[in-house]
Amino acid sequence: MGNSYQAAKKLEEEMKKKGDYQFEYVFLKDAHLETCRGCFNCVPRGIEFCPLKDDRQMIQDKMEEADGLIMVSPVYVMMVSTLLKNFIDRVAYLCHRPAYHGKKALVLCTTAGVGSKETLKYMETVTKSWGYRVTGKCGLVTAPWPATDGLKRKNQRNLEKSVENFDKSLKSVEKEKLNGVKVGFMDYMSFRIFQTVSLNVREYMPADYQFYQGKEYYQ
Repeated sequence: MGNSYQAAKKLEEEMKKKGDYQFEYVFLKDAHLETCRGCFNCVPRGIEFCPLKDDRQMIQDKMEEADGLIMVSPVYVMMVSTLLKNFIDRVAYLCHRPAYHGKKALVLCTTAGVGSKETLKYMETVTKSWGYRVTGKCGLVTAPWPATDGLKRKNQRNLEKSVENFDKSLKSVEKEKLNGVKVGFMDYMSFRIFQTVSLNVREYMPADYQFYQGKEYYQ
């Protein structure tokens, strides 16, 4: 297996030191996931109008069932892998109609040298737009030559810090269910902007209008 899988397994080991966590891996290379056609149907009309019928819904069902998401990708020229980018494109509608509010996410990437900052920023932006609260970010340098002791220590620190933050956020889920999730100002403003726009363009974006109609915040 590649560097990203090995990094994910190390993260799993660290997480299981913190609690009784269960992991399920979804490999996009093994999924039947056709290339996005860019037809745009999912955004204005709804995901049910996507002409591609494959494993996309199965993957989203697993995301819905899980309390947390760990998104992992190698860095390919300052960006996520082609496989992950295609999945992101396939669920473009989530950027308009977030489905995962209340859930936590950690983003993890591996690079031979550069690009982790840009890649993590993109992954964070995407998962936030889906509704997740990103509570961990980890970029690991996995060059194709033996790592120095200093690099090994740096990677381990990054991994442990991300795990600590992600673990705390997952353990706060029950407390949030009782007391409610605090809404950030920018999240609330984004919601209000989309809600207002959906009202004004309801003829052209009926799915957005139906999603936001009568809501005080994401439900």
